[in-house]
Amino acid sequence: MAMGRAIITTDSPGCRETVVDGDNGFLVPVKSVQALSQAMQKFFDAPELIPQMGKRSREIAEEKYDVHKVNEVMLQAMGISSKC
Repeated sequence: MAMGRAIITTDSPGCRETVVDGDNGFLVPVKSVQALSQAMQKFFDAPELIPQMGKRSREIAEEKYDVHKVNEVMLQAMGISSKC
């Protein structure tokens, strides 16, 4: 995501949180070769989706995984204020 790539990943914990299906990539059921093949085919059929979804992946990564935002959430959870 940080590299601005369109994503195809499994609909499983840890993976599904990174992809908004149809927005920055595609989610496929675990062990579904047919669904994986169909997701890949979508990129062959509509190659313009690749840069569009890649751009969106980068945007999501910047919004969701910004180190300052992540640190703030962790500090708040620990009851520590990062504001001096």
